[in-house]
Amino acid sequence: MKFRNIIWCLLAVLALASCKEEDDTVEEYANWQATNDSYFSSLVSETQQKITQGSTTWSLLPCYTLPDKGYTLGYSDYVVVEKLVQGSGTTSPLQTDSVKVHYSGHLLPSLSYPKGYPFDQSYPGTYDPETATPSKLAINGVVTGFGTALMRMHRGDRWRVYIPYQLAYGSSARSSIPAYSTLIFDLQLEDFWRKTLGDRE
Repeated sequence: MKFRNIIWCLLAVLALASCKEEDDTVEEYANWQATNDSYFSSLVSETQQKITQGSTTWSLLPCYTLPDKGYTLGYSDYVVVEKLVQGSGTTSPLQTDSVKVHYSGHLLPSLSYPKGYPFDQSYPGTYDPETATPSKLAINGVVTGFGTALMRMHRGDRWRVYIPYQLAYGSSARSSIPAYSTLIFDLQLEDFWRKTLGDRE
């Protein structure tokens, strides 16, 4: 009788452990859409308050694809920017330009990633300006929110850029990025050029 009770207890523990492992997998991005909507709505509201109080470090950039007139902006129509370093450039790239950038991107914190899952970066390990080689990208080949930020940057600018999922991959998953993900980038614009002048190698 005692032995049978021990077996039942062991089976119950194993069942709970199995469920826990399944829960971890399923719950990594639990309520992910609601979490990202709530986060970004609050971020836009907080940024608006900072701007009203005179902050020049924070900005709200309307998505470049939106109409100029007759449209009321919602929170997900903005890219939020924290300006970390001001460069020396005076002009910004166009949507048809190519750029050289350093970047690292991560998601919002989740169960296994308290600092947010790091999904991509242009340099190995920690950023070192002496050794890092910038990536070459066409602005019209990146997600809308990323392009919106790039087209407001100057050479040498380093920004932290917050992109709502509506201006990123939306309701679709992309490689290691789950659907409905806010994308957060540490982004530095090194250089840009126009197609009419030819792409640099």
